Amino acid sequence: MPQTPGRFFNMTVKIVSLSGDVIRERGCNAVMFTNIGDTIARVNGIVVFPSATPATVLGDSRSFGGHQDEEYAGIIRVAFDAPGGALPRLEIIQIFYADKV
Repeated sequence: MPQTPGRFFNMTVKIVSLSGDVIRERGCNAVMFTNIGDTIARVNGIVVFPSATPATVLGDSRSFGGHQDEEYAGIIRVAFDAPGGALPRLEIIQIFYADKV
């Protein structure tokens, strides 16, 4: 059975501190997000809690992604709960196919 050549991927990292939509990378296969602030965040309605440990910046993290050769076609909508803390921050990592750029 012939093998198909592998695909190349890359990633972007963005820190978001305002509610709104995040631009999806072309060829996006997976999205990971970590709450690195002090405010409850939601990504597409999924709750991402801040750290419960004082002096620790890493809160909850979640991810969603497709199988090989699948691309995410949805939106990435971030919302911070109000009233918020002093430093709402969410780290968003997107994995995308480099041959789609």
